[in-house]
Amino acid sequence: QMTHAVIDLTMISTAAVTNVNRFTITCISGERSPAQVELDIKRDNKILLFPKKPNFKVHKPKNKEAVARDFRDLDNVGIFYCESTQEKITSVLLTANFIPNYLTLTANRGETVHLSMQLLSSQKRDVTWKYNGNYYYMTHWNDMVNRTAVLTMEDAKYANQGIYSASYVGDSPLQGAWMRLIVRDCPSKKWGQTCDRDCPNCLNGGVCHDVDGDCICPPGFMGTRCETACREGMFGRNCQESCESCGSEAKCKGLRFCLPDPYGCSCASGWSGSRCDSPCHTDMYGPDCRLSCKCQNGGVCNRFSGCQCPTGWRGQNCEKSDRAPQILDLDSNLEWNLNSSPKIFCSATGNPLPSHDSIELRKLDSTVLKASLTVMDSNKSTARFEIPRLTAQQGGLWECRVSTNGGQDSRKFNLTIKEPPVPTSAPKLLEKRSKQLLVMPVDSHRGDGPIVSTRLLYKPVENGDSWSSIIVYSDKEPITLMNLEPSTRYRVRVKLSRPGEGGEGAEGPEAIMETDCPGKCCFWVSGPSSPRNVQALPLSVSAIQVRWQPPEDPNGGIIKYIIEYQPVGQGSPHLWVDTDDGNKTTKDVTALNGSTLYQFRVRASSKVLGEWSKFVQAMTQGDGEWECGVTGRPAVDSYQLLVAVVGSVTVTCVTILLALLALFFIRKTLLNRRRTFTYQSGSGEETILQFNSGTLTLTRRPKPTPEPLTYPILEWEDIKFEDVIGEGNFGQVIKAMIKKDGNKMSAAIKMLKEFASENDHRDFAGELEVLCKLGQHPNIINLIGACENRGYLYIAIEYAPYGNLLDFLRKSRVLETDPAFAKEHGTASTLTSQQLLQFSVDVATGMHYLSDKQFIHRDLAARNVLVGDNLVAKIADFGLSRGEEVYVKKTMGRLPVRWMAIESLNYSVYTSKSDVWSFGVLLWEIVSLGGTPYCGMTCAELYEKLPQGYRMEKPKNCDDEVYELMKQCWRDRPYERPPFSQISLQLNRMQEARKAYVNMALFENFTYAGIDATAEEA
Repeated sequence: QMTHAVIDLTMISTAAVTNVNRFTITCISGERSPAQVELDIKRDNKILLFPKKPNFKVHKPKNKEAVARDFRDLDNVGIFYCESTQEKITSVLLTANFIPNYLTLTANRGETVHLSMQLLSSQKRDVTWKYNGNYYYMTHWNDMVNRTAVLTMEDAKYANQGIYSASYVGDSPLQGAWMRLIVRDCPSKKWGQTCDRDCPNCLNGGVCHDVDGDCICPPGFMGTRCETACREGMFGRNCQESCESCGSEAKCKGLRFCLPDPYGCSCASGWSGSRCDSPCHTDMYGPDCRLSCKCQNGGVCNRFSGCQCPTGWRGQNCEKSDRAPQILDLDSNLEWNLNSSPKIFCSATGNPLPSHDSIELRKLDSTVLKASLTVMDSNKSTARFEIPRLTAQQGGLWECRVSTNGGQDSRKFNLTIKEPPVPTSAPKLLEKRSKQLLVMPVDSHRGDGPIVSTRLLYKPVENGDSWSSIIVYSDKEPITLMNLEPSTRYRVRVKLSRPGEGGEGAEGPEAIMETDCPGKCCFWVSGPSSPRNVQALPLSVSAIQVRWQPPEDPNGGIIKYIIEYQPVGQGSPHLWVDTDDGNKTTKDVTALNGSTLYQFRVRASSKVLGEWSKFVQAMTQGDGEWECGVTGRPAVDSYQLLVAVVGSVTVTCVTILLALLALFFIRKTLLNRRRTFTYQSGSGEETILQFNSGTLTLTRRPKPTPEPLTYPILEWEDIKFEDVIGEGNFGQVIKAMIKKDGNKMSAAIKMLKEFASENDHRDFAGELEVLCKLGQHPNIINLIGACENRGYLYIAIEYAPYGNLLDFLRKSRVLETDPAFAKEHGTASTLTSQQLLQFSVDVATGMHYLSDKQFIHRDLAARNVLVGDNLVAKIADFGLSRGEEVYVKKTMGRLPVRWMAIESLNYSVYTSKSDVWSFGVLLWEIVSLGGTPYCGMTCAELYEKLPQGYRMEKPKNCDDEVYELMKQCWRDRPYERPPFSQISLQLNRMQEARKAYVNMALFENFTYAGIDATAEEA
């Protein structure tokens, strides 16, 4: 893991230019640097003194970049710094009579260093060496070998780091050459304050930082160990910068790069020489061409990146064989409790062995979980994933995905979130003694079972500071609380537990229970005080509800309440009713007389009876209030008025009833006519089609008498509509919760809009007929039931949580939705090749079932395939399906032209073999991640070109074997197309081969297939 302690800073100079006016120095702060970095470029005037300030100007064309240009005279000679607020890069530029072998040389503490300068002239003169501008050493001209002056330094120390120059004795420093020695303050392959930590194995010329332990990668390489080569012409710690923006048109030719110490300066990978314009010789590569290729097993040396290995081999020298990773020991179903902190393990083997960053968990909503710890042993890697606090939203289908140089593997598993159980009722007292209470802990609970243990908590109501508890491993047996205090009230609660970490739920409702007296020595002098706030509320003609609050002083615990009542002023005897227990504070008093004023009072009972409350009064509702308006009239007048009113009301009611009955029969007649029309078949004849020697023969025969249609009936009251999940011109689909056979389940309810045509109603009823006759199959959307309400038909089918396949494919286009993720993982889709192939297998299996049932779908397309639980593809939308071997369309209507076979376009003839053609188009949709078939072509062009042999081209990411299957589906003659049984068998064999038939890797110039929503409607 890179620490980011070394700032991502690069200094670039144009080494190959000969004209000072074209010379530039660029300072770039990369992606891993802070968002706001102040950059500047300066020339040193302490070691190499100049009489006047330089004329160059520093420009800042954009954030994190500074460019020095407009150099004149000797402005480009000297020691230059690229400065930021956190780092300074030093570069020594341009020479005269001497050329250093390297502008910078990096050494480790304690090593012997050889600084060498090549002489450009043949003068036999002594050479003076200077260190930071001061005299250091002299080399006699007799000691020079091959016109090279060498300064040897033994036991290098950090204090030896600095600027070294060489010039002829007596010459100006400007006539000499300058170079920089960098000394790591640790021995080789060590880092840290005490140099006791081992450096990583920095590859491809990378240098280990002596303070932070990071590998500083040369220009053209990246990664924690510099193991990854950038594309040619790119550099930076993320390979994010381009040499073209720095003035190089030939893959970084002519540019010199300086990086933070202890790396120093070099040419880009693939180039060498004083002007960085000489390509590497054979079998050499890397910065300054210092590295040697030692390719094995057919590897080829590339001067920019090193050994390029053939398929199946990898490593620095192609010495290691690749083997695709394979996931081991991952259960397909995992169960954890809500709010727990699960640890999920995923183990994988392979060559190379999966690393810490190679294994991840992914959810279908694009959630990515990185491993908290990875343990690598000799033959497998095990990654541990932690979820701090599990929520209900984190349940569902997950996938463990492993990606290495050897390939990719994934394994799906379902994470089920269980809710810990919580009691919904208070514990009940079964029996009590002076020091014991027998308690039934649970009557009912919410949440998930099974219940593995019950914890009973209790403490005294008075002076009870802490809870005591008893745990039993059952929820059905009574629990005895022992060693209690006599005549003491206790607060009692219950906690339930289910299996697994975090399986104990919250406390349930509380009950107050009281122990008994020891023997007969315990008596209460008085009972409870009177109940408070007594109220009486009329409910009906014969019922009044009495409410109260418990007494302030219960005196020993309340067993029950007694409610006394009687009519006011009538001298009737006192009546009373009791409550069931002492916890209730309401009671409905029934069997009362209408329009009668009653009075009520309440008292509590513990060991002895308590005090009565004050009387409250309430009157029952009346059923004859109209008599009050005729008080004082003779009885005859009252009777006549009563007869008149009753007669008038009777006539009115009879008239309304007759009108309602007439309306009901008219509506029923219309509805029966409509249902009869809806289920009628249209023509009484059936068209038969034959192909003979390329000719088309159509004959007719009488249709068999249709059998009456039966379907599972749903009650309208059992359907609870939720959200609209799909809508078209004439219908819509609504998610609903339904109840069938006592079970609740999610369903999709299909219904027509009010203005749908007769043909739409006929097709809709036909879809119900098809679903009934098809029966159940895992790869079709199955019928749950149907309901008729107010003359409209509602069809309930399986609910598919991931929607239609077309939208699901398009949402996986991660390069459009999350480009950073796509580039980081090198993938064009969140779906793997295996998953895409599985969609094809599912649809082919479902169509094989349909064809065996002699059903023609007529509208097979990705938009009419739904993605259910566990990403199972299910064929849907049977509105155009026909239960016939051959169907000839005789009416005009909307046609899915881009999915139709030639014979369907030309003759309106549909067979199972025309469904095969459509399947070929659907297969193309899957491979292209939801592209529009024949994108850019009009329907008129299709009518013209398909009979001439035109077919869609192979997608760039598609294997030849898959494309060959598409072309078989698109053969001109229907009988030459493979049956669905053969297609299903062929796709299953591909799936078992575990080959990447659909390449989802982000290859160069990758583009998605076009989408034209307007064309799809044609």
